Amino acid sequence: MIKPAQILLIIHFLLAAILAGCFQDSPAGSDRDQDRCGTVAADALAGIEANGLTIIESVTAEGATGYLAVDGNGKKFLILQGSAEAMGYQMGYLMAEGVYRMTKEFTGGVIKSLSGIDPVKTKILFDYIISEGLVSCKNALPSIPGYLQEEMAGVARGASDRGYEVTFDDVLLLNEGIDALFAMIMTGVLPSLAGKGELPAEVQAEIENNSDTIEMDGDAVRFLKADPFVLGCNEFVISGNATADGGVYHGRDFMFPTAHIYQDVACMAVYLPDNGLPFTCVTAPGFVGQTTGINSQGLSMGMDVVMGTGTRSTPGMCCLLVMRDIVQNCPGLDTAVARMKTQDRGVSWLYILGDDEYSDTYTNGIVIEEGMSADSSGEEINGPDTLRAWQEYLLAPWINLLDNTLPERGIMTRTQDWIYPEEFQDIGFAITLPDGSRTLGLYFPEQIESWSDLVMATNHYIIPRMAFTSMDPWISLVRDTTDSEWRYGELYKILEQEYGTIDFDTARDIIDFLNPNCVYGDLEYYEKGGEIEGHHAVFDNTGLVLEGLFGYYGSDPSQKTPWARVELGSFLE
Repeated sequence: MIKPAQILLIIHFLLAAILAGCFQDSPAGSDRDQDRCGTVAADALAGIEANGLTIIESVTAEGATGYLAVDGNGKKFLILQGSAEAMGYQMGYLMAEGVYRMTKEFTGGVIKSLSGIDPVKTKILFDYIISEGLVSCKNALPSIPGYLQEEMAGVARGASDRGYEVTFDDVLLLNEGIDALFAMIMTGVLPSLAGKGELPAEVQAEIENNSDTIEMDGDAVRFLKADPFVLGCNEFVISGNATADGGVYHGRDFMFPTAHIYQDVACMAVYLPDNGLPFTCVTAPGFVGQTTGINSQGLSMGMDVVMGTGTRSTPGMCCLLVMRDIVQNCPGLDTAVARMKTQDRGVSWLYILGDDEYSDTYTNGIVIEEGMSADSSGEEINGPDTLRAWQEYLLAPWINLLDNTLPERGIMTRTQDWIYPEEFQDIGFAITLPDGSRTLGLYFPEQIESWSDLVMATNHYIIPRMAFTSMDPWISLVRDTTDSEWRYGELYKILEQEYGTIDFDTARDIIDFLNPNCVYGDLEYYEKGGEIEGHHAVFDNTGLVLEGLFGYYGSDPSQKTPWARVELGSFLE
């Protein structure tokens, strides 16, 4: 019986053959960034008072005090300060139950959502995949800065001192596990095997009995029901003429499976570290790496999942820790990009950054389209070279259209003033299934926005060189950009409608466009009264303000869930 992956492979061959016939004829940080690197004094109690928060508990670790507070709507806020280990301990102690639920329940729920493996029907296989994920996480430890490892250990110790049994491995898997799982899904390599071993007999038996879920393809393991796009995201960075007041605003819609836990434990956090820059983020207990944050110098950051062969079997530093390391240590876009080039990364992502100060190189906002910093041999990728030889051969007519701009350490940047190359406009073949649920084929999703003060992203590559990495047949099977391109188009329509009039409140409404109670109308993407899958967030990069929406959508527009707000400047002396 022909399997879906084989059918797609045949389609891929046919399309590539048709196409072949049709086409015969690091920069160092700026001086301005260096000037912004000085130590920033902070005052936790002053910031708590100025933000209208009420302290409900505190704990002191290594001479530094952390606080758990609430706003008038009952939303929780962590204010953490001191060394890395002290801040970790404060989080673990003050939100111990949340840490326990995130590490013991949430992690498994997310792995189920991403891998498509049912932990009840195939418990042996599910537990084996989790154990392999932990092996991959531990193998990545040399790529993770020591201070972040210390903070993870602090989280575990704080929760344990509160009576919840949480280990360092639990916290490591929560933070590093997404990239570890993606590395397995994208490459088919299980770290304990790495093409050289045999699966345990009981695991092999479950695979054989559930061939619609997972299969062995030579030495590779294929997750046939994998759905990486349960982590879909939407973002934009606007400035200049796009705004009503000349500000810089960054919208961030973090679409993430809740496992019926995240929505109840998510919170805001303010970090006031001994070393590095103060920052604030939307987070959840147990996260040392972050998904959404802005620092005291006006640099904001988020990430969006993207599927590509620029992924290796060893994940290196995961996306959450990549972002945390940059937000805590980089005052501007120049130093952020330079620092990312020094990190050991193994999985493809999009990173979106905004900065209140204009960079001659990177404008006020960039989308970093990236893959692994180097392959298993230590060689840097160029994009198409991550494909197999026969794929490069068939796609050569398109590859020859590329200019000489190469990724550096796996990184290419799309700035606000980036222009899509004419050579790749309207190239390719795409087949949309009759029900509209999926688009298959070989093509280059193009950039829609053409303003020099706005850049946006969802979950697909736009730079053609990086788009080649999504053209592998297996990647095509798990990479469905139909939904991503639809969200990209809908977000663009609203930004076009509001262009030139956008202030902070409008930016918040725009990034909230999938909310069933959105002011722009219900796109029927989420259920009214249902869980917010992840969170929505908006940054005022100039005013150092972050607002986040998490919890549950209102049952109607009159019952909208309130946003939580942090004015970071109030914490800075």
